[in-house]
Amino acid sequence: MTVTFAEELKQDSIKTWQEILDHRFIKELSEGTLPMNKFVYYLKQDHYFLEVFSKFLHSAKLKTTNTKMKKWLEILSFNTINFEMKMQRDLLYSLGVTSPSQLPIDLAGIIPSKTTQDYISFLIRVSSVGKFSEIVSVMAPCPWTYLEISQKLSKDNIKNKVYKSWVRFYSSDESFKQVVEIQQILNLLGEEENQQYRQRMINHFVEACNYELHFWEMAYNLGG
Repeated sequence: MTVTFAEELKQDSIKTWQEILDHRFIKELSEGTLPMNKFVYYLKQDHYFLEVFSKFLHSAKLKTTNTKMKKWLEILSFNTINFEMKMQRDLLYSLGVTSPSQLPIDLAGIIPSKTTQDYISFLIRVSSVGKFSEIVSVMAPCPWTYLEISQKLSKDNIKNKVYKSWVRFYSSDESFKQVVEIQQILNLLGEEENQQYRQRMINHFVEACNYELHFWEMAYNLGG
């Protein structure tokens, strides 16, 4: 069986990938033993990150002349802002962390951790100097690992309603469709690029996976 380029990217980061899926944050969330203050801290850091990520998607549009790719990025940005970030605000509101008057969340009130800042700097750097193919390889691990995390957790009997809602969002049909589209685009770009840029895509994907792992560790440790 022929291995697709997207699968090749995942396999090159499989050790880190598995560490993400088995991370203690994820394990304790599944068991219902994850302290809520850690989950709240994670939500706020991720909300800050997604605000920048949505702008990252917008800047990616400037790196391609392909109309379909531009439309795909527009939809992805729209969904990030209007669905994913809204889900986070709704969860924080349900926990009494924010009130209606504080929605949307005041990002100025969130102090990004060093890991969050470093991850954001990485995105900005690649979006500034990288080709479109490099940008897609950088953004792919985030939604892809989240889908696999949520698919894994959806098999568990999670009783905490907040954690269950979070899992339900990322294991939805919409999330699955989004990741399939990213995989298809990675395959297409991998076929179009020469070996030099294919290797750059691999390197960026590996680094993004590392940042994803560091992000979970940071959330569990309430900083870092």
